[in-house]
Order: sequence, then structure tokens, then C-alpha cells
Amino acid sequence: MHPQLSRVQFVFLSTWLILGTGILTMPFAIGQFAIRDGWIAPLLFAVTGGIVVGVIALFRRMFPGQSLVEGYHMAFGPIVGRAASLWFLYMTFLTESFVLREVSLFSNITVLPSTPNYVVTAVFMIPVAYAVYLGAEVVGRVGEIITPLGIAITLILFLLSMQHADPSHLRPVLADGWKPILQSGVVLWVYAWEFLFVLQLREEVQQQRLVKDLLITILIITSAGVVAELTITMILGPSVTYSIYPILEVVRTIRIGDFLERLDTFYVMGVITTIFVKLSLIHYIFTTGLSHWFGLRHYRPTVWSGAAVVWTGSLFLIHNSVSLMNFILYTAWGYFTFTAMVIPLLAVVVQWWRQRRGLHQQ
Repeated sequence: MHPQLSRVQFVFLSTWLILGTGILTMPFAIGQFAIRDGWIAPLLFAVTGGIVVGVIALFRRMFPGQSLVEGYHMAFGPIVGRAASLWFLYMTFLTESFVLREVSLFSNITVLPSTPNYVVTAVFMIPVAYAVYLGAEVVGRVGEIITPLGIAITLILFLLSMQHADPSHLRPVLADGWKPILQSGVVLWVYAWEFLFVLQLREEVQQQRLVKDLLITILIITSAGVVAELTITMILGPSVTYSIYPILEVVRTIRIGDFLERLDTFYVMGVITTIFVKLSLIHYIFTTGLSHWFGLRHYRPTVWSGAAVVWTGSLFLIHNSVSLMNFILYTAWGYFTFTAMVIPLLAVVVQWWRQRRGLHQQ
């Protein structure tokens, strides 16, 4: 069976899997620890992302042709395996609910201050579920269409904002030492774990190119993060600590004469679009995982019911932006370390031991 996603589509989707919400919350998270040296923090994403990709490579080598859920069932057996895969599905559901909640929080702050959260999330989730129902290829085409436009608009906005840049905000380098930067790196780990979702893509991608494409994605994300942090720091300076959406504040500084202003509208449109791509991919992962867990022949019966569950979770699990940011800054890394490192590596070790024991018995 031919892959449903081309390599270009897969790289684009993997990029927005991280940056879809990362362009909103990553700069804020970094700014809580590192200010002048915030541009160094994205370089650590190459390390954290590389670790997750290493786990993915080991898992794919040990469980060829199987999804993450199926691999857990094979390694741990019908009882423990189903418990491990159920934990993965729960963390996928939690992540998707958080992403959907970020949409409503961002929309309430920027363009829809009086619209109830349940309306914003419902209106957003319906087209996401419809795109997932149509298949991975549709989601890939959406990512393929919006990515070149997103890159072009972002570069233009950053270039226009440079009229307010002050390079002195970057000095002195490492004045506060490495500790704030390393603390930011722990937060970036929260985003890097989402690469694990691609293990659920079994027939949709070219497995022999999977690791290489993910490494390309890490290079793209790291480069984008460095450029974004340099721009934010030079323009906002120490005030970045007090901004929930630093990039939005940077875009709002752009004004040329009396005819070019309020370009933050384009930024808001771009963010909503990229989050749509990210949410669609995660929902596809979630629904295919459910279908494998229940032993269904196809994932489509779980699309709309899964969307309703995620919509409900986004309303009840996260009360406001403060609780969301606190979870990202101080709590999420523990959950995601267990999910993205401990369980997959344990499955690899168990399967390796079983294979070795089987060879000795023969």
C-alpha cells in the first residue's frame, strides 16, 4: 500500500505538530526563565527532539509495520499492553484538549472576547473532525497549502518589525549563566514529546524515511525558534516576561506611516490555521489509536464521538490561561517523560528480550 502522505507533507505536518501552538506558548515559556539569552534555548530543542526521534527509531526497528498501540499490545501482552496503550490514548486526548482550549483562549484575547468558550471550541472542532473523517491525505494537503504562505507572511512580518529592533537587548550574553536556559530546555521537552505521535502513523508515511524526515523537521523548528527569539528579544527586551503572546506584541509594533498598521490580524489568521493543522493531525492519531485499541476495521466510527469527547475535555480540564501555562511550565514534563521515554523504551526492551529468548529456545 502506497503512503497517503508525501515526504513534503509529512515534514510540514510534523513541523506544525510542534509549532502549531509553539508559536504561541514557546516564547512565553522561554521568557519566564531566560530573557537576553532566550535565543539560545531553541537550540536545546535539537537535543530534546533528537532524543525523542531516537526512541522513535528504536521502536520502529523493533516493531516494523505496527502502530504504537499495536506495538504495546505485542510487547506487554493483552492486559498490560492495553493498559499502556490506553495511557498513551489518554495523554493524546489530554494534549488535544489542551490545544483546543488554547484556540479558545487565544480567540477570546484577540478577536472574540465576548464569545463563550464552548461556542468557539465547537465551531473549531467541527471542521477538524470533518477533515480527519476525509483522511490523512486531506490533512496533508491542507498543511502543504498553508505552509509556504505561512512562511512568507511570517518572514515579511519579522522583517517589518525589525525597524524597532535594539540589539543591545541581547547583551551581555550568558550574564545569568546556563541555569535559566536549561530550565527553558525542560519546558521545550514538553513540546518535543509530541513527535511520538508519528509512531501511530503506520501506512500513512514512508517508514524508511521517517527518522530522516523528523531530523529535517527538528532543524526547521530549531532555526525558526532561534530567529523568533532573536526578534522578540531585540524588540520587546525585558518586557517579554510580562507578555502572554510575545510574537503578537512584536507584530503589533509594526506601523509604517498611516496606511500600514494592525498587521496582527494576519498573525491571528495564521495562528488559527496552523493550530487547525496541528489539531487535525492529533485527532487523526487519537481516532486511529482508538480504532486499534477496540479492534475496529476502520477509524472513521470514532471520529465524531472522539471529537465530542475532546470538546468536553477542553471545557472542563483547563479553566483559564494561568492554569494552562502553569501546567506547561511546571507539571507537563513529568507526564510526557513517562509517556514518551519510559513506556516506549520499556516496550523495546521487553520485545528485544522476548526475541532473544525465542532464538535461544530454537
